[in-house]
Amino acid sequence: MIFDFIKYFFLVKFIILCCVIRVDAIEEKLNDKVIKILYRYEITDNEVNPTFEKDYTTLMSEYFRNKNKDNPEIRDYEIKIDIYKYSSSIYSYLDTEQTGYMVFEGDMIKFMRKKKYDMMIIDDRILYNDLALMQTYLIEDFFWILNPSIELFIDFAEFYDRNEFYFHDKEVFNDALYKNKIYGLPYELDFDLIYYHNNDDLSNDLVEKMSSLTWNELWEALKNNSYPLTISLGDDDDLLNFVIEYASNHYTLNKEYDKNYFNIFYNDTAHEFFETFVNLILDISEGDVENSLYLYQNDAFLNFINGDSSLLKTKASHYKVLNQLENVSASLPPKNIGALIEKYLVVNRKSDIPTEILSEVALQLTSKDFQIFRAENFGSIPTFDLSQKESDEDIQRYCQQHSQMCDYLEKLNRLNIKEFFKSRYSPSYYEIEYMLPPLLRNNIEYHDIDRIIYNFKNIKELKSTQILGYGIASWVVTIITALLAIQTIYEVYKYRDHPYLKVVSPKFCIAILVGCFMNIFKIVLRLPPYAIIKARLFFLYNTISFNLIYIPMFAVTFRVYRIYTSKSIVSKSLSNKYLAIAIIFLITIWCTYRAIVSFVDYMYYMTHGDINISRFPMYEYKFYDEDHLIYENYMYFIFIVLNLFISGTGKKARKFGSLSYSFIIFIYNIHEYVSEEALLFVRDDCFGGVFLFLSIYNCILNLVCIYLLVGCRVLFVKINPDLKVNNQTDLKEFIPLELTKIGFRFTKRKINYIISIKSTKDSTSNYTPNSMTSGTNTVNEKFTSNGNNSNMHPTGTFVSSDFKG
Repeated sequence: MIFDFIKYFFLVKFIILCCVIRVDAIEEKLNDKVIKILYRYEITDNEVNPTFEKDYTTLMSEYFRNKNKDNPEIRDYEIKIDIYKYSSSIYSYLDTEQTGYMVFEGDMIKFMRKKKYDMMIIDDRILYNDLALMQTYLIEDFFWILNPSIELFIDFAEFYDRNEFYFHDKEVFNDALYKNKIYGLPYELDFDLIYYHNNDDLSNDLVEKMSSLTWNELWEALKNNSYPLTISLGDDDDLLNFVIEYASNHYTLNKEYDKNYFNIFYNDTAHEFFETFVNLILDISEGDVENSLYLYQNDAFLNFINGDSSLLKTKASHYKVLNQLENVSASLPPKNIGALIEKYLVVNRKSDIPTEILSEVALQLTSKDFQIFRAENFGSIPTFDLSQKESDEDIQRYCQQHSQMCDYLEKLNRLNIKEFFKSRYSPSYYEIEYMLPPLLRNNIEYHDIDRIIYNFKNIKELKSTQILGYGIASWVVTIITALLAIQTIYEVYKYRDHPYLKVVSPKFCIAILVGCFMNIFKIVLRLPPYAIIKARLFFLYNTISFNLIYIPMFAVTFRVYRIYTSKSIVSKSLSNKYLAIAIIFLITIWCTYRAIVSFVDYMYYMTHGDINISRFPMYEYKFYDEDHLIYENYMYFIFIVLNLFISGTGKKARKFGSLSYSFIIFIYNIHEYVSEEALLFVRDDCFGGVFLFLSIYNCILNLVCIYLLVGCRVLFVKINPDLKVNNQTDLKEFIPLELTKIGFRFTKRKINYIISIKSTKDSTSNYTPNSMTSGTNTVNEKFTSNGNNSNMHPTGTFVSSDFKG
């Protein structure tokens, strides 16, 4: 009985499990036909339009279904729209380093990676916010992705010709382009309007003059008549919009008029400008700026409805709802200047739904029909090119039915906030939107005008763009040092047949000197201008420089090692031919490899620092970790083998001076690290002086290295041009570095001799050539009597100790 019960129990359990699996499979199959879309909507707008979420998700799905019921490719698909409730009010950058903007960016990336959504509606301050010449470290550090805009979204240019999008506003469409690729389709627009009570004479009078008023003049008129005003700056976008709109009231801020327009935020007049701006907010806020800085749209709307504010600055997309209220009308902001918000539809590259289907659906959702449908039902503003309203029936119909909105769009002096902050060396817009509003809000609260100016200055300027005088001085020092290096290269070539140079192979030494010459410029080449091609060439430049120093140095050391260990003493027994071939082969291989990395891999500038502390650019590339490991091990190999050859020469290595080779390699690596760290972490107020010091330090270091490598031998040869050697077939005779000491001592004696000659001329008028001869003989006798030079005959001829009789 018990066994029968157990048998039936497991049978029932098996049947239930099969049913669950079957249901899951059916549900999964159905979900394959559901296109999930995420639409961002501000929570603070709920007070204005509380039924938006329900209406939008339901009506859009129904309209899509009806639109495609006869379309064989899409009729089996449905769209499901989720509303992302966005808010800046629940995050604190100063406490948690989080903002609503950052959290949405992170959620967008997460949803795309996990394929939770197939499409998203994002605005222009999200699309391409990661792309700039000077990219920010914040996106990669926070989200482990470098360029989400081009890594996560599909390119519509692969599916459609641009002529398909002829009806979109040209500026709006062009903002969706990146290198002739289309990663977003224009979906809708938005901008701010000033809503007012039209049953009030003062409000009506101000609205008539609004196109000529500034924000200061508008507030003065309201204040003089005791009219209250609240302005919501709690949302980060609203704060950025307001400061740029306010500035545009007083300055013509466009690149066509003045390419350096952004300088007004940190030039000599910046303090006065921001002082006026902060005082305006303080005055509107009745002495407490928090009343505006932490006021959000929902509270501002309630203040307007309850009569606590004469005006309401909020979105034009609310016009459909607010215009239905009694005695409420709208106007463009002062001087008709307003920030335009462009929204785009993007498609997830990782979606399981075929991209052909997704691209077709995206084209429909951004079509004229759908945009007009959204305008009529939700108050959305289409992305139409209004210059075609006379020739295009659909655009004409929209403007006939929504004449007031078309009038606003045509009269609006548009501000594109993302483009406004864009300059040659500005960071990715993500950094600006993430950091500037909370920093600005905090500095306004504490009335720290200097800090506001500093943050704006760091948006456009880098550490290295503000040191003109120091930069010129650094170049002068570097060029002078480079000329000395060129002179040394010439001297090595000139005396290339002298045995004291021939023993270390002049050709290899010249290669090393060329590497040192290139190394002299490494610091100043970090100055502007910056471009991706410069980063690629500088990467290759570093490779050539290091290889020209290390590999020939390795060859010279190997050559000396062979001389010391060879039984033959005939110089002809050691040829440079195979060493030269080996050197050329190694340098060619590594330079070719790094050239491929440089010009094939994705290379970019990443700024160290941010707009709150100043920035300095460093080039990076995606293959950095793997390449750095390979190249680092290669350099370690060269260093280790070099030291093995040095140790193989034993005590004689000290005579040759080859231990200085190890010292040079060590110093170069330490110098590279120290210089880079100094450039990255030094404060911007003393960056110029430090940069000049590093340039001088770099030049001196390279000159010291040049002297240790071959300069001492050139010096000795120049001091002793008539020097003869008894045995010129034994190369061992010319290796010891004691010749450096001889050079120094002999130079010192010659200087003393010249001084003595001058003293003799000053003390006596009976100076004769004989006295000079006598003096010369005396110097030579002292020189040849020195214990360290016992191998040198009084005639100036050296005799090798190995062949003394």
